[in-house]
Amino acid sequence: MSGVRVAHRWIVDLFAVLLVVQFFLAGLGAFTTVHNKHFSDNNFGPHGVLGTVMVVVALVIAVLAAIGRWSPTATRLSGALLALMVLQFVLGVAGAGSAPVLGGLHAVNALLIVAVVYLLVRGTHHRTKAAPG
Repeated sequence: MSGVRVAHRWIVDLFAVLLVVQFFLAGLGAFTTVHNKHFSDNNFGPHGVLGTVMVVVALVIAVLAAIGRWSPTATRLSGALLALMVLQFVLGVAGAGSAPVLGGLHAVNALLIVAVVYLLVRGTHHRTKAAPG
C-alpha cells in the first residue's frame, strides 16, 4: 500500500473521530442554550470552529484520494465528502443567520456525512486488509 493511501486511510479515521466530537459540540451548544435560556453565538463557537477545520480535512481527503489512485468508489466518496462538507458550512452559516429551515437541513446533511464517512472508513480498511503486504 502506498504512503498516500496510508495517509488517506489515517485521515479518514481522524475525520470519523472529529465527526463524533462535532456531534458532541452541537449537543453541548444546544443544551447550553437551553440551560442558560439564552442563545449566544458563543454556545456554538467550538462547533463552528471544528466544522471549518473539518472542511479543510475533507479537502485533504479528496486530494489524497485523487493522487493516491484509490478505487473509483473511494475517490467518488472522498469527493462527495468534500462537497457535503462545503454544503454543511453553507447551511450552518445560513441557518444561524436568517434562514432557520437551512439550519434544519444542516442537521439532515450531517446524517449524509455520517453515511459517507462510514462507507469511506469501511472501504479503506477493507482495501487495507485485502491488499498484499
